[in-house]
Amino acid sequence: MLNGAHLHLLLNHFPIMGSLFVTVLFIVALISRNASLQKVSLWFLVGIALLTVPAYLTGDPAQEAVRGLPDISTAIIHSHETMARFGLILMFVSGLIALAGAILTFKRPKLPPVLLSLVLVVLLLNSGLFAYVGFLGGQIHHEEIRTPSTTTTTTLKH
Repeated sequence: MLNGAHLHLLLNHFPIMGSLFVTVLFIVALISRNASLQKVSLWFLVGIALLTVPAYLTGDPAQEAVRGLPDISTAIIHSHETMARFGLILMFVSGLIALAGAILTFKRPKLPPVLLSLVLVVLLLNSGLFAYVGFLGGQIHHEEIRTPSTTTTTTLKH
């Protein structure tokens, strides 16, 4: 049976990998000057923005599932949660920009350069921020990737 932690682990990959995928797709569309692919990228961004909401909302149940487990740092959880909140806000804004752009340019053959530039900037910001959110999330339960400043002192057993 799936619990909140399972759902969060399933859903949190959409904003992370989705941002990276849409960024690459959009850059390819810009380089090739393919207006149709640019518009498809906008719709993908809208979809990723929508999937970010359940990824964020399942964070609290995931936190409850790991509460009290050994070697779980509440400081790392708090950092992850804070950055995820920033990510949610940025993704919401990105989704609105993409939706407005996709709708406003529905009948236009080409997207305005200002919109293309704005979308590229928000995609790059999303990709970087969500990569960091994922990095922090991974540190919650994976000691092997924690930085020395967040790792608790443990003794190695041979």
